[in-house]
Amino acid sequence: MNTNLIIVEGIPGSGKSTTANFMKEHLEKEGIKVKLYQEGDSSHPADYESTACLNEEQFHDILARFPESRDAIQEYTVKRESRFFIQYRNLTNADSSLIENLAAHDVYELDLDKYEDVSYNYWREFIEHTNFSDEVYIFECCFLQNPFTKFIAMHNAAPFRLESHIKKISSLISPVNPLLIYLYQENVDQSFNHVYEERSQEWRQFFTDYHVKQGYGKANGLEGYQGLVKFLKMRRDLEMGILEDLPVKHLLIENGEKDWEVYYEKMKEAIRYSEGKNCFYYF
Repeated sequence: MNTNLIIVEGIPGSGKSTTANFMKEHLEKEGIKVKLYQEGDSSHPADYESTACLNEEQFHDILARFPESRDAIQEYTVKRESRFFIQYRNLTNADSSLIENLAAHDVYELDLDKYEDVSYNYWREFIEHTNFSDEVYIFECCFLQNPFTKFIAMHNAAPFRLESHIKKISSLISPVNPLLIYLYQENVDQSFNHVYEERSQEWRQFFTDYHVKQGYGKANGLEGYQGLVKFLKMRRDLEMGILEDLPVKHLLIENGEKDWEVYYEKMKEAIRYSEGKNCFYYF
């Protein structure tokens, strides 16, 4: 193996989960140890999912306000420098008001400066403290999608700021020679619509509102489903631009034809690809 880290990215509905699972199964058949972390995994080693970030005063305030959950809170708390990180999804029997209080301090609710610092340091700790000798990590959506959501969808930050953040992460992970598989969608509306229609009305409303009623969507007057599609097209194009300048080997697959057998062969070829070339494309 020429890489210890495979990253799978693309807009919703592009096949990220399918691809990540295929890569895991393929590598395990080859006798390689694999650790797969998909979207929403609260144990992710380089991303925060349902995790609150509190300073010392806030942490002790939470303990004082919810003494009956003190032991459980401390069990799922990790202190990093001056910050306390609590995986509140794991507090399954906790009072709902405790969960609401912690959710208000979710990492993805931090102001952008703090989020950027937290995100960078979490990636740094993952690289510095992980033994990559004989394992391959597979990450889904945490490298491009999650920062994009935070920087652009929520805060409408300048694209160069997002790109700068991604480049810093790229420099951190370069020692493990990462491979990024990007699933490109030429027809965003067509590829996303089937996923959109399969989901519940509650999910569709939340997902649409999240992208059109704050940050970039609000600033650009996006509305409803068509506004959501416009956002996803913008995201695809901006991500493609970012990829062009990243020192990360990447495989670009336009998978509109859904010919997954061909795509999988290209993925298997990619993980055997010789070092020294940063990117290659397949359409």
